[in-house]
Amino acid sequence: MAVDDQGVRVIFPQLTTESRVSLVKVLKEKLEESRITVRKEREKIWEDIQEKEKEGDITEDDKFRAKDELQKIIIDDTNNKLEEPF
Repeated sequence: MAVDDQGVRVIFPQLTTESRVSLVKVLKEKLEESRITVRKEREKIWEDIQEKEKEGDITEDDKFRAKDELQKIIIDDTNNKLEEPF
């Protein structure tokens, strides 16, 4: 590890085939965990939206409009960002 004016540099030894496979496996698990967390948050927000509709704070049309936006913003955009390379 080395510190310079641009930040911290961590030096790793060259990856072997076995270590690459292991690293890819761990990264896929972390990606899936992230997707699950996003879906759980979507469900919490959806339950809140449904509760507001039951209480009369929003209309049924607003509820479904919010559901569409929730899917687009929370799930679609977040999943795209999670899969983008650095």
